[in-house]
Amino acid sequence: MADTGTSTTVSTSYITAGNDAGNVRVVKQGAVFLYHTGDESFKAPTGTDWTPGSAKPIGYFSEDGFTLHPEPGNETEIKGHNGDTVYYDRSGGYWTAQVVGLECRKTVLEAYFGAAANASGGFDLSDAATTTAWEVVVVGMDQNDKPLLIHLENAVVSDRGDMQGLYTDTLKFDLTFRARNGSGTHKMVHVYGLSTE
Repeated sequence: MADTGTSTTVSTSYITAGNDAGNVRVVKQGAVFLYHTGDESFKAPTGTDWTPGSAKPIGYFSEDGFTLHPEPGNETEIKGHNGDTVYYDRSGGYWTAQVVGLECRKTVLEAYFGAAANASGGFDLSDAATTTAWEVVVVGMDQNDKPLLIHLENAVVSDRGDMQGLYTDTLKFDLTFRARNGSGTHKMVHVYGLSTE
């Protein structure tokens, strides 16, 4: 077949048409609230219009911000005689939330030490257990003043960093909360206001 010299231009606008900088979000400001599970003053959020009531946030936290981490569940893989996978399953896993508090506030210290403060505001520790259940609420504001909110309904402190006193740095309280299913909703985490669509 002879070349007629004509060419067909294929539109490639679809490659970049889906890019929208307005959907990119940067958390410019945030606050973390800790409540003892069962605290009657706590009203669970149902959206970004939540207010904390009289509760105070943990205050300043580290420049690393807040980290919500999915921990995959256990995998079960059974192979047949020839190496084929004949059965595969994965349990549901769980979520963790990590934050490093910088202020020596009572709620931060009670979460870190796993114990209630005594009458003088000190802590009397007989072990290093952290069995207290917490409601954790993280609220953030993006660069366009749009809020987002993350709520861990029933969490325990699963990991803590060392508390280190250095003359060149602040005391830090590195806390990782492991989410568990809530008794009412049977959900671990609620996320509001994240989607821009």
